[in-house]
Amino acid sequence: MVRRIVPWAIGAILTGLYGYALVAPVGNLLYLPQVGFAVTPIGWFWLVLGVALPVVVYAIALWAGRGRSAGRRLTALAAGVAVLALLQLEMLLLVSTSSYFAA
Repeated sequence: MVRRIVPWAIGAILTGLYGYALVAPVGNLLYLPQVGFAVTPIGWFWLVLGVALPVVVYAIALWAGRGRSAGRRLTALAAGVAVLALLQLEMLLLVSTSSYFAA
């Protein structure tokens, strides 16, 4: 029984991390224009990419882990979380916030 519960629990935690990585970009996409910020076309690109990235990386991780043992599936999900964190950090550090907003 425990051999089945532990991988499911770890998988749920990893899926929760993907969900957490999705919440902030969705909030930015929805609320930045509502608060009165004029977003440039490049800014829209980065906002939409921020929303799409967790979904795409999660789908790739699930695809990479299909048909494999539970340990390998969890490793694929964990590697996807690491890649997602890396990409989001790179976007945060390399993309200037001044390119998001119109004057």
